[in-house]
Amino acid sequence: MKNKLVLKLAILSCCFVTASLNAIAGNIPAMAADMKDTPLYLLELVTTVPSLFSMLAVLCSSRIASAVGYKKIVLAGALIAGIFGTLPVILSNIWMILLARGIFGFGCGLITSAMLILIIFFFQGEERSSMIGLQGSAGGLASLVTAFIAGRLLAISWHASFLVYLFGFPVFLAVLFFIPHVGSIRTSETESAAVHTGSEWTGLIGLGLLTFVSVALATVFVVKCSSLAAERSIGGSTAGSLLVMCISAGSLLAGAVYGRMKNVLGRLSLPVFYLICTAGFALAYIASGMIPMMAASFLLGFGYLAFVPFLQERVSTRFASFAATGTTVILVFQGLGAFIAPYAGTLLSVFASSLGVQFLICGILYLILAAVGWFIGE
Repeated sequence: MKNKLVLKLAILSCCFVTASLNAIAGNIPAMAADMKDTPLYLLELVTTVPSLFSMLAVLCSSRIASAVGYKKIVLAGALIAGIFGTLPVILSNIWMILLARGIFGFGCGLITSAMLILIIFFFQGEERSSMIGLQGSAGGLASLVTAFIAGRLLAISWHASFLVYLFGFPVFLAVLFFIPHVGSIRTSETESAAVHTGSEWTGLIGLGLLTFVSVALATVFVVKCSSLAAERSIGGSTAGSLLVMCISAGSLLAGAVYGRMKNVLGRLSLPVFYLICTAGFALAYIASGMIPMMAASFLLGFGYLAFVPFLQERVSTRFASFAATGTTVILVFQGLGAFIAPYAGTLLSVFASSLGVQFLICGILYLILAAVGWFIGE
């Protein structure tokens, strides 16, 4: 029992790497002030480019695992994240920072793709379901902790905030000493030569596109909330990090209550989750002080970490015959949605120069998604 508890803690410790992608999102105003000649969308890519490379890691992880095993994938991911995550501490060139962040994201993607496999391999039945739920809650907690630490370090400098990714090294040690070797795992799907219909693929791609749009809108909030606070002179230099912490706190609560909410709401689940995101954007639009902005961030974080697992679970139930492929497709669209957010923000600026109005537009788009969610809800 003690060894099983240690194993669970070692696996869940990986969340301190995978959930820290947005920990430095509050850096954007400080980096913009220090790098005045750098376009804002490039600075915002510092937050989102890891998601693109994380997606690439998800796509190729199974082939790597067949050669080295899943434990070594997690070890490599943690080491890559620890090294390249902290490299911007000594970098000032935006292109070098983006390269380091991309490689960091690849490391995170290796861990993300292997974590679920490790849970499936080591746990069965209710214990497995519990671990999957704990993964979401641990991710929310890790996101909150890393955002808090990054905010404290930001008070020193935006360079120093990247030291938060030193978490990669203790995670490496935890995996090295407390998780047994796990080689390649063959699933019934990989052993099957079943041919899937065009309608199945159409439905899967449709859910992927819905995930893409949903995540892109939420990530716009993540990367621009600190800029909105600065534009309205809300809070000080660390206001952005505080707002990211509130997003993480909302995500933590959503991970804890998601299962119960879904059971109570039924087919209303997805529309309600989208409406919570709408409320977050609407509150940010009218906010003139730090408390309303914090509440808006909390709502967005809650809705975000509620609709993401819903869509992932929807794939596993609706497309059970090729759930692994479906999950990969959803993760790819999720990564693309997060990566594209700065460009989505640039597109929004064509329609409205005010950040507040851009947030309002995003809220309206979530209203439309809520209507879509009604038709695909269970």
